[in-house]
Amino acid sequence: MAGIRDVARRAGVSATTVSRVLNNDTTLSVGNKTKEKIYQAVQELNYDISKRKYVKKRYPSIGVIATISRQSEVDDPYFSDLRSGMEEEARRLHLGMNRVYNLSDNPKAWHDLDKLGAIIVIGTVDEKSVQKLKEQNSQVIIVDNPDIQTEADLVYAGFERMTRYILRLFVEAGHRDIAYIGGYNIDIDEKGTKSFNENEKRLRTYRQFMQEQGLNIRYKLGNWEPLEGKRMTDELLAEGKNFPTALLVGSDPLSVGVYRSLQTAEKTVGKEVAIASFDDIEIAEFLTPNLTTVAINASEIGKAAVRLAKERIDHIRDESVIMTFPSKLIVRESFIPS
Repeated sequence: MAGIRDVARRAGVSATTVSRVLNNDTTLSVGNKTKEKIYQAVQELNYDISKRKYVKKRYPSIGVIATISRQSEVDDPYFSDLRSGMEEEARRLHLGMNRVYNLSDNPKAWHDLDKLGAIIVIGTVDEKSVQKLKEQNSQVIIVDNPDIQTEADLVYAGFERMTRYILRLFVEAGHRDIAYIGGYNIDIDEKGTKSFNENEKRLRTYRQFMQEQGLNIRYKLGNWEPLEGKRMTDELLAEGKNFPTALLVGSDPLSVGVYRSLQTAEKTVGKEVAIASFDDIEIAEFLTPNLTTVAINASEIGKAAVRLAKERIDHIRDESVIMTFPSKLIVRESFIPS
C-alpha cells in the first residue's frame, strides 16, 4: 500500500509538502503545477487519503514567545539580528511564523499553541512556565537559556567560555583588581511577571573565576541600559577604594555608559582602565578608544532555532539537542592582550 513518502517521491517534493497540500494548508505557498503533480501521484499510486492517520492536526507554523518587549527587540541589535535570522530561515523553509508573544507587552493568555508545529522561546522564561507550555505543545526550542532543566532543544551562545577567556587574558596582562559591570538576570512567567536575580551567566562565571584565582570580587548590577552603565561606574568611583584596573562589562550598550563615567572622571580607557565587553554592536568600533568586545552571531543562532523547529515539525527526531554557538573576541584599543 502506497504511503505519503511514496507520493512525495513520485511528485518530486517533500513529504511535508504533500501533507500540507492534502490538508489544504492555507499558509503554504505552492504553485498550481506542484499541486497537480501531487494529486496526479496520489491517483497513480492509488493513495487512499481517507486512511491517513493523524493524532492531531498541526500546522507547519512556528510560535515565538519572547521575554523582552517588541520595542526592545527593535532597539537592541542582538535581539534584532536574532529575530531577523529567524524570519529569514522561516521564509526559506516555507514555515509560518505569525504568532508572537512578547511577555513584557501585557501578554495575552497562551491559547491554541497545540495547533502549531513548534514553539521557540527566547530568553529566560521561568521553569514552571516552560513546563506549562510543554503541556500544550511538546515541540519546544529554547534560545538563550542554557540553565533550563525541562527537556527541550536548547540554542545559545557560549558566554561562559568567553567570559573565562577574557578574565584569563586580564590576569595574564597583570591585572588583579578586576570588576564586573552587568545587568540582572530576569526570569519572566507567562503572565509577564518579572523576577530579578543574580543568576546571570557572565556574572556567575566571573565570580567562579575570581574565587578560583583568589582575587577580590567586585561587581555592580542594574538594568541593561547605557545610563545604568554610567550609574554603576559612578558608584565604583565613589567608593573611595582603588579603582579597578580592568572592567568586564556585560554588554556594549552598558559600556557606552561606562565610558561616559570614566571620561568625566578623567580616567583613560585602555591605559588606566582596560575594558572588554560583549555584543560587538556597531557603536563599539566608534567609541574613543574603540572597544574590545565579543562578537556573537545572533542571526545564525536564530536560524539554527528555526531549523531545529523544522526537524521537530517533520518528526525527523524525538531526542532533544543542545547547540552552543562559539563567539569571537574582537580586539581593539580598550584592551589589547599582552
